[in-house]
Amino acid sequence: MFPVQVLFLGVPARLAVLHMIVLGAAAGLLWIKARRLDGEKLLFLEFVRKVNGAVNFEEASVLAVRFMRDEFRYQAVSVFLAKEGKGFLERAASEGFPAEMIQVPKDGSVQGRAFRTRESQLVDDVLKDPEYFPGIKGAGSQLCVPILWKNRTYGVLDIQSRRVRSLGRRELRTAELLAGILGEAFARMQEASRLSQQLTRTRILHDVVQELARSRDKRDMCQKVLGLLSSKLLYPVASILEVESENPLRLGYLASTKLSQSELKRYSRQLNREGGGLVTLSASLRKIHNVPDVKVFPEYRKVGFGEERSQLDVPILFGERLYAMLSLERETPFEAEDEDLMLILSRHMAVLWALFEAMEKLETQALQDSLTGLGNRRALEDILSLEEARLARFGGTVSVVMADLANFKTINDRYGHLVGDRYLKETAECIQKNLRACDHAFRYGGDEFLLLLPGTDRKGVQEVMNRVKTECRLKGNEDPEGIQLDFGAAVCPTDTASLRTALRLADDRMYKNKEARRAGLHRE
Repeated sequence: MFPVQVLFLGVPARLAVLHMIVLGAAAGLLWIKARRLDGEKLLFLEFVRKVNGAVNFEEASVLAVRFMRDEFRYQAVSVFLAKEGKGFLERAASEGFPAEMIQVPKDGSVQGRAFRTRESQLVDDVLKDPEYFPGIKGAGSQLCVPILWKNRTYGVLDIQSRRVRSLGRRELRTAELLAGILGEAFARMQEASRLSQQLTRTRILHDVVQELARSRDKRDMCQKVLGLLSSKLLYPVASILEVESENPLRLGYLASTKLSQSELKRYSRQLNREGGGLVTLSASLRKIHNVPDVKVFPEYRKVGFGEERSQLDVPILFGERLYAMLSLERETPFEAEDEDLMLILSRHMAVLWALFEAMEKLETQALQDSLTGLGNRRALEDILSLEEARLARFGGTVSVVMADLANFKTINDRYGHLVGDRYLKETAECIQKNLRACDHAFRYGGDEFLLLLPGTDRKGVQEVMNRVKTECRLKGNEDPEGIQLDFGAAVCPTDTASLRTALRLADDRMYKNKEARRAGLHRE
């Protein structure tokens, strides 16, 4: 980037160096923001670790309630569990609920509705819900999430607030993730009970799961799994294949006890080139596949390693989502005991996998506009602070450009919001296409966009604006003139010493240009 700036864009060497410093600082700040989100990830990982150490449903429920109270400051949280053959749900643990609230009916309560329908129930105003069963005093809103795993519903996680409409989508996502972890934990407890005679291997599996909860991300988790399968459970060949595409179904080696990092892609290509093998067949069925003798199956593919005798393929599933396949090979046939152990392990892995993906998505969404993919207002504040610090310390220029879509309301009214959203996306693409790597683009709000152009003077701003205008005129099929934009710009420190003041100036100038265009006048 530095030679391009100096040789082709005419940027002074010193200024180009400063740009690189600013970009480094920006990356550092975004790293700090990501660390904050890592804190929430670590909280859930710590909860997974604790709940996996619980010996029964009640102990796990108490851990869940305390976790919601201590880490998310919910004042009224309860776990109600179903009892076989009973028409009510019974409280297993609670915080902030009346002591006498021990049971809630399966019929005639929001908790019961969540249990019956197996769907989360978010009630903005409990007084307007005819099935509301009295809980905390002065309740305003309620969130009930079923605790389930596959076809079994164990109970309900109940959160109540004294304020109306105080529980929203963020709380819903958090509660569903927690309930999913609980449901998987309850299923694990049942499986562990059934496998009590295989105590030694169950203890080993428990150690493996405890170690998994310390994973940083899915790749780290996979490496830990394979290492422990090899060292503690003594499986000679173990691999994890991630789903690369669902239609057509393609798997790729993410980690293996027999492959180095440099070999993973090569063997992935070979596997898919030869039809995917037994592991892809198992993935398509989403079922565990135990093959005592692989040679009798024409689908078997040897990709350069393996034992060529027995193969056990286990799907890593969370709900209906297939994330990966755990594939084991050895000389002797796999037994039912191996199937049970790997099923439990795969469920733990699936919960963590879903958690890692959810956190990765949150990390991206925290600084990105969901519609256009540009930076959002939060990201803008971070970059503004960095640019202000750079200007104060090193000098130079930063241009601020405000832009919005001309006649956007007319487009929305005439063609609908789907077309309007497409106009916004296409405009964002045109803007991004015509910026340098050191420039920044944000969706400021509605149909307004903001550009920060370090080291760009008024002439350079005009060139950028003209390129974007030309590009946008080729978009927007509904309008013969394409997508039209109104711009306004301010150069710091030429127009003002403050970037935030420059932002206001650019906004004022954009609206003056808009008024001039409507009046048939031309302004630059």
